[in-house]
Amino acid sequence: MATATLRKWGNSQGIVIPHDICERLGIAVGDAVELDEGKGALTVRPQRACTLDALMKDYDGPMPGEYDWGAPMGKEMW
Repeated sequence: MATATLRKWGNSQGIVIPHDICERLGIAVGDAVELDEGKGALTVRPQRACTLDALMKDYDGPMPGEYDWGAPMGKEMW
């Protein structure tokens, strides 16, 4: 377990995450992280990019297909 000191950062507060922890988590400067506050604790985890597979993981309805929206009614390019 590592420790950090909460420091003033402009109008906010911040902590420095040690380099070895960043490497193990696969995060770097500029990456987005998710902050979860609950049960008196703060959890910081990497924010992973959403994929279509991840979004559809629990979907059990019909698979979407192509739709016929009818003939162009204006200057649409098909």
